Amino acid sequence: MNLFLKEQQQYIVVYYISVIITTFYCVLAGNFTLFDVIYVIIFNTFILIVFLGWQYIKTKNIYVLFKSNFNSIEETSLEQGDSFWGIHITALLRKQYQLFEKSLDQLNKKHQEHITFINQWVHQMKTPLSVIRLQLEAHAGEPYAHDISEEAFKLEKGLNMALYYARIDAFQSDFVIERTHLKSLILDSINQEKKLFIKNNIKPKVNIDDMIEVYTDVKWIKFVIEQLITNGIKYSKGKGKYLTVSGYRKEKFTILEVMDEGIGIHPKDIRRVFNPFFTGENGRILGESTGMGLYLAKKICENLNHNIYIESEVNRGTKVSILFDNI
Repeated sequence: MNLFLKEQQQYIVVYYISVIITTFYCVLAGNFTLFDVIYVIIFNTFILIVFLGWQYIKTKNIYVLFKSNFNSIEETSLEQGDSFWGIHITALLRKQYQLFEKSLDQLNKKHQEHITFINQWVHQMKTPLSVIRLQLEAHAGEPYAHDISEEAFKLEKGLNMALYYARIDAFQSDFVIERTHLKSLILDSINQEKKLFIKNNIKPKVNIDDMIEVYTDVKWIKFVIEQLITNGIKYSKGKGKYLTVSGYRKEKFTILEVMDEGIGIHPKDIRRVFNPFFTGENGRILGESTGMGLYLAKKICENLNHNIYIESEVNRGTKVSILFDNI
């Protein structure tokens, strides 16, 4: 109503100026008494109120539209009344919404084609990778076999990351929450990365009670854990260093901590490490970072309703914590 009156105030002022001038003229002409003046003003005010009320009823939806906070595009497609502007605004909104839906469908189609291409490409690349591994087994004693094996391992990691990145948007149709032992998850992940531990002279240390269980999706959370372990090893190269994985219950959470003794993260980078493609100072130093590992870890944890936090001190190490709701 306030917005309506604000728009109509110029017309109201002009209307009363016209009434006052006409009344004043009649008074000067000697045809009006004071009672007549009051009557004319009251009568014309009544007519004005009726007219404005009728106009407001016809255009009410428009003013409600202007003052509304919409949470979705669909809400603006409501009828905007049968006034001249209401009819035209309704037609305009419908046309804009149709164009929006058409553009959105095109974008979704292109996005789906892109995801399908990545999925197919990753699976196609895994076939020659398997052949490479078979050839490596046949030539295990050759001097070049070790180097090729390391590069094949990196390639496999990159392909897996691309595959999980492609699948993250379809997460809702590709997860199963189940009860699982936290320690077995960690041991499986460490075993998966054993070659990386050996190569970089890092020793794993696991401090998790055998009885601790969590509700999660095993496939997705293992990818997260492996990303954290890989990062911890990559930034902790050096003989005698440890990568410590701890699990314990605290209040209403089960907390998993992955802590390394590496180079740490610069304070100015710590708030951005979960951003996609962000590599920071460490990425520029080592030159092997994609900036996607922690981003995917964060996205997956959010989808699984787990919280993830990171703490770090330069030249002392980094600790990443995942909080699971207690069973």
